[in-house]
Amino acid sequence: MANGISGEVSCYQCGLPVTSSRRKQKIGDIDESFCCAGCLLVYKITGTKGEEGLSQALLGKFGIGLLLTMNVMMLSLPLRGGEYASIIVPDKFAEPIRYIMLLFSIPVILLLGYPIVRSSYISIKSRVIATEALILIGAVSAFAISVQATLTGTGQIYYETATMILTLFTLGRYIDSRARWKASESIKGLSSMLPDKVMLKRDDGSTEMISSDMVSPGNIVILRPGERIPLDGVVINGTGSVDESFLTGESKPVVKNVDMEVFSGSINIDGNFTVEIRKHREEFVVKKIERLMESIRKNPSHIKRIGDRIAAYLAPGAVAIAIGSLFYWISKGDTSTAIMRMLSILLISCPCAFGIAAPLAIWRGLGVAAGRGVIIMGADVLEGLSKIKTVFFDKTGTLTSHALALSKIHPGIGRSEDEILTVAASLEFHSTHPLAISMVKEAGEKGLKLSDVTDIKTHPGQGIEGIANERRYFLGSLSWVESMDIALGDDIIKHIKTTGDQGTIVLLVEEREVIGFFHFTQSLRAGAVETFDTLKRMGIKTGILTGDDEKGAMEIKEKLMADEIKWRLMPADKAKEIDKRKKGQMVAMVGDGINDAPALEAAHIGIAMGCGTELTRESAKVNLLGDDLQLIPYLIYLSRQVRKKVYTNFFWASIYNLIGVYLAIIGKISPLFAVIAMLLSSLFVIGNSRRL
Repeated sequence: MANGISGEVSCYQCGLPVTSSRRKQKIGDIDESFCCAGCLLVYKITGTKGEEGLSQALLGKFGIGLLLTMNVMMLSLPLRGGEYASIIVPDKFAEPIRYIMLLFSIPVILLLGYPIVRSSYISIKSRVIATEALILIGAVSAFAISVQATLTGTGQIYYETATMILTLFTLGRYIDSRARWKASESIKGLSSMLPDKVMLKRDDGSTEMISSDMVSPGNIVILRPGERIPLDGVVINGTGSVDESFLTGESKPVVKNVDMEVFSGSINIDGNFTVEIRKHREEFVVKKIERLMESIRKNPSHIKRIGDRIAAYLAPGAVAIAIGSLFYWISKGDTSTAIMRMLSILLISCPCAFGIAAPLAIWRGLGVAAGRGVIIMGADVLEGLSKIKTVFFDKTGTLTSHALALSKIHPGIGRSEDEILTVAASLEFHSTHPLAISMVKEAGEKGLKLSDVTDIKTHPGQGIEGIANERRYFLGSLSWVESMDIALGDDIIKHIKTTGDQGTIVLLVEEREVIGFFHFTQSLRAGAVETFDTLKRMGIKTGILTGDDEKGAMEIKEKLMADEIKWRLMPADKAKEIDKRKKGQMVAMVGDGINDAPALEAAHIGIAMGCGTELTRESAKVNLLGDDLQLIPYLIYLSRQVRKKVYTNFFWASIYNLIGVYLAIIGKISPLFAVIAMLLSSLFVIGNSRRL
């Protein structure tokens, strides 16, 4: 696999660059390269690669290194005994022990040190002193001094220091890698939840269980109740409810009928569906989300670049301080102290924590958002959400639901609301039309007793008719009633003129007389009021941009207590209003992503709602797969928490390095303790990032 930056070949297992003496292994039809026998062995045992593969490889190397290092540590105890007790090992025993320690140390240096040598070499070629370079200098120096002392028979040996440095650093790399892998898995491992098998229906009517990977466009599959749906397809037979909360965050089941699409990741609650596959597997919605989130994860944020820049300056600074300390103590005639303090400074100042401070918190934040049905189009977008000062909302389809609700009943002269509602609900009792459901629901809440209806006739796009209580009734649109040459009373005409432009009118006709009509309007979405209240408590201003007239606009402003509202706006006008507010503050715009594209594009952060399985709107930087308005303040809160975690990590890493370097300079910590402290610092950053 080629490295996209340097053109060099990368290890198939861990991703590190490999030399010309690389090992090859045929995987599928392709010869893949491995940097060392360890990575090849780990791949053969685990079959994993990437972040998971790297963590597995590091764990295997750490295990081997720890075993050998423990032997070195035990052998060093007799030689160190004189430092803490009256134990003196005779030279005839001390010399063989030194050589045995050398033999145990060499595999550790080669196995754990060689990858660090390669990565350090690459960074130095790029004129950057990386984190690994500090560890390498410390470990190699301790090992080289020990080899010289062993061969000459004079001086101190530090094999246990050299091997333990590399072993603990490898443990730290494993912990970091595993944390990255787990953070990555939270946003890209969606397909692992899908069933491996699916029931294929053959042309002769027979069925067969096959691997989901083998399904191709044109195949017919059968989906049974209670199972997670492994693929995208179109229902050609059957009906039932499907839970799409996995994708949209909406807990309410969706009824699926013929010609409707079902999506991978959803749960088939009670339907027996026959589904035709019309897409390739890579086009399934779950695969699209995985690819999208992986590309987002690889895009560094501004905060991460700050951390990388700090680490880049810290490493050469630490080298300069360590060299200065070395020459100072050598000038004092204390070479042993000079070497130990140099090693301690190099190791304690290793900026590992800076390298993971931002990525782990950001990846965790992206993963948490994805779990709530929100796709954030980049780490910088997540960071930008934390700075939002004003949020504008579109009205229709965003603050109000697309479905119409019964808002007013207008009975004719001599008629009552309950009378005409009873007739209308009786006619529509078996209908699945949204307006019909609204009328039947209203009648049920009022406890009205419905009548039996016969000779029901449905007129698609117009209305319904039937006989109830020995009278024929017609329930439908104004245009349908007028087409039947039925006269409208003056009171009906007056009401229609005053309210008809604010919603949808459905008339009820008894024989040839209009006896009343129903007024349907779009209702506020659930959670709209709570969303505006929460944003205000967070110190964020709210605004509404709508194409409605002043009367309708002011009504919704009063309900939501918005800070400002603009009405009678065309899409281009909304974009202009956003531009006016952008000066000096971060502005977000929330819309349905269709007619609001100019405004979403104009805002610093455009938030599109109800994207569902479309996943992304080109004009939006945040996509809510469902329609939950309360996710807006939640996302801003989440982004603030992520930012807080990142800066907490930076603060801790800075304090740790400053105090650690100072203690190393004055000789209060040993090289071995320095490595342990470095490891503990990384563990703190990891633990803090996971607490989102």
